[in-house]
Amino acid sequence: MYKVIKMTPLVIALSSAPGWAHGDRETATPINDFNDADVAHIHAGTEYKADAMHSNSQITPKSELPFASRAFMSFSNVLSTSTSCPDEVFSHLSGSVFLEAIRRHGKVCIDTLFNDRPETLTLGAYTDANFATVINELNTRLVSYDGQSDVTYLSDLFYWLKAYSYYDFRRFVNPTTQQAMVSAINTLYANEHFFDKTETNAQLIRSATGIIKNAQIGQFLVPLTRGLLARYDESYEHINDWGRSATPLFWQVLNDCARDLSCRSQQHTHDLIDAITGFINDNLDWLSKSANDYHLFNLGYQLVNFYRGEQEPHFAQLEPKLRNEIIRILNSYGPLKTDRERTLYLAVLESINYNRQCDTYSVCDKPQEIITQVLGNRLICPSGNLFIWAQDMTSEQLTWTCNSLKVHEDHFHQLLRTDRVPVTPDDNDSLRMVIFNDKKEWVTYGGVLFNVSTSNGGTYREGDPSKPGDQATFYAYEHVSERPIFDIWNLRHEYVHYLEGRYISQGDFNDSNSAGRTVWFGEGIAEYSSLKNCNPYAVEEARKGTYSLSTIFSNEYGVGQTRIYDWGYLATRFMYEQQNAAFFDMLALFKDGDFAGYRSELVDKWVAQKLYDDQFSNWLTQVESTGCVIDTTRPPSPVEPVNVDDIQGSDQVGINACGMQLASDRTQAGQARCLSGTDTRQLKEYPIYVPEGLQNVSLEITLRHGTGNADLYYEYGRPDNGWRYTHESTGPDNDETLVLDNIEKGWHYIAVGTETGYQDATLLVRYIQQPIAGENELQNGVAVPVNVSDSGQLMYTMAVPAGATNVTFSTTGGTGELDLHVKFGSEASKTDYDCRPWKVGNRETCHFSTTSGGVYYILLSADPMFSGATLTGRYDVN
Repeated sequence: MYKVIKMTPLVIALSSAPGWAHGDRETATPINDFNDADVAHIHAGTEYKADAMHSNSQITPKSELPFASRAFMSFSNVLSTSTSCPDEVFSHLSGSVFLEAIRRHGKVCIDTLFNDRPETLTLGAYTDANFATVINELNTRLVSYDGQSDVTYLSDLFYWLKAYSYYDFRRFVNPTTQQAMVSAINTLYANEHFFDKTETNAQLIRSATGIIKNAQIGQFLVPLTRGLLARYDESYEHINDWGRSATPLFWQVLNDCARDLSCRSQQHTHDLIDAITGFINDNLDWLSKSANDYHLFNLGYQLVNFYRGEQEPHFAQLEPKLRNEIIRILNSYGPLKTDRERTLYLAVLESINYNRQCDTYSVCDKPQEIITQVLGNRLICPSGNLFIWAQDMTSEQLTWTCNSLKVHEDHFHQLLRTDRVPVTPDDNDSLRMVIFNDKKEWVTYGGVLFNVSTSNGGTYREGDPSKPGDQATFYAYEHVSERPIFDIWNLRHEYVHYLEGRYISQGDFNDSNSAGRTVWFGEGIAEYSSLKNCNPYAVEEARKGTYSLSTIFSNEYGVGQTRIYDWGYLATRFMYEQQNAAFFDMLALFKDGDFAGYRSELVDKWVAQKLYDDQFSNWLTQVESTGCVIDTTRPPSPVEPVNVDDIQGSDQVGINACGMQLASDRTQAGQARCLSGTDTRQLKEYPIYVPEGLQNVSLEITLRHGTGNADLYYEYGRPDNGWRYTHESTGPDNDETLVLDNIEKGWHYIAVGTETGYQDATLLVRYIQQPIAGENELQNGVAVPVNVSDSGQLMYTMAVPAGATNVTFSTTGGTGELDLHVKFGSEASKTDYDCRPWKVGNRETCHFSTTSGGVYYILLSADPMFSGATLTGRYDVN
């Protein structure tokens, strides 16, 4: 039995449904957030297909903030108060009784329906009559929707439609049901409250647009996408769920249209190109921020997707305009971290390659060129079978990685008695490890450079082990939350997957996974070999005694990470310690690729007879976590500085937020909010969380405008301070300012109080980057604010080490007109410089590919003034 492709992504799916293996349908839980806990073990097909990039931000609800007192909290955006679903809650119901069941149980119960099991047809009450009932209910209520009432109920109705469309590989999706669902969405779109900037409304919009992919109706909703492109701005990004609502419209609708002949012929027009490119160009300042650039990926990719109609009559009229826009993007922006619009560039490049247009734009060699530029830290480990391509690792970190894996490899061979003899055939005698700097970098580069899905925590691709020269590769990223100590996310666990595939299991992934009842071992051995006997979390689960061993033997992907990881570890460790002979009998069958024999001769009998259940249950009460040690050999990995402009809105001091529609009831940096108060006995607190990585940043808190007299208070780290705060500004009106220097990571509490009442005051919190090290001396990657009036000038310097590459100086933001002049080795002037971009506005960039090391001088001159801009110097160190 020959291995074809073995793909083992990093970690177990959050979703309770096994639907990740079912094509490109959406299940209940998205997995694209960029946090280190995003665990996704997705068994996708071997052919890579790009998917939407999603928002990586979710604002913490007030109910989750570390408050001692909840006196002033309100959180209306609560989906459901129940945490479990009664059995057969929807079964055999219809009409108003069915609708009432959705109202009462909603999302919690609908979540259980995202599967293809036969009984779900009844459990979901999937009938034509119930579908019509839900559609009619939506159309009736959405006509009179007031932007806030019944949002949870309406959202749950759309959520039921999403599950209905998902079932049995879209069994119920047909032209009739599609048009009915389009009608419901369009009824909502026609409502005057569709674009309301509130979290309550955004919850409903997200639920409505969430059905588009499963229902396959994007091609009918291009007018809605164009309407959103005309209205969407940065303020929507500060509202939970609005960014996630926009993603299906910016990606799925345009993608569905590109795949549909009728839609292409009707909607692929100059006007749609103008709508996409106009939105990008008009909003580039905020779209290029790290938290928002997922829109650039989605729209940039779909712009090139117009080439899907290349052979059709309408395309000849489009091509000159489309070609000019694509060339403009390729010529104006770049693929490197120093290029703020790199996400747009890379999305366009990836789509060009997918649409087989690389010759058209002369970029066929560009991915390899970028790989060389981005993954320049390389090392072949002393063992000779491991080599590393890294984005930003020091020689000490590279060496430690090699040494760490060597220790775990030795343990693996000793544990499983392999004699270091691979299964036959297997020519994967080396492993390439591609390590990105963080999750964001992995998502940014993985698809375009390597044609692998990045909707996960990394991935292992074995290729074809029976084919000499086919390279096994493990894609991963640094474990950012461990900094200032270095580590790689899931490094040892995934390395065991490589070793297990080479030395234990013959055949490709489908050979073992499709046989069934192998997941417990596949993930369990990766945990057991990498963690050894040190696993306090698994032991904690063991004491609960939740599962029998026969249940764990039947694990499949999708049953939840606790069962897959912790209980897979426990099952594997038990079999190794207590049933060692049976364990190695199993491995012998795996090495022969005899998974059918494993089922018939071993595991099916273990399950049917519950052969080891009693012994396992007793063992769970005794197993201990032992041998835990702290690896003191890990090298340092400094916390990287954060560009404050990437993590705050664009509102400036003096803005009047009153009279504007409230964008959010959360306090966020750079987003003003309107306040009024009459209670003279209490203070109202507005907490803000400051992330790690800020260096010499001040927190500026201001009140402006309105009538009456509001006072401003502040304290770090302690909520609900009564009237005792460390800082206060208590002037005679609403003109109050506090500035806190060199702020720390954590919760900062801002309070507003009054003795006489106040109306329509604007509260604004902003990060202010102060100079670091020497005055006017730039630090790598740290943006500094720059303001000049009366045709004045500013001079900065930046010391760049020898061997640095991709030295870039860029300005952006603010108002007015600045001119950038850069010179190496001596002061720049208006007539003596190495680089001057000659751009209109404040967005200017100078780039130097290589340098001998030394000091760059950066001159900013005003014509006649500029304010609110930032200057950033960056370089890469090999």
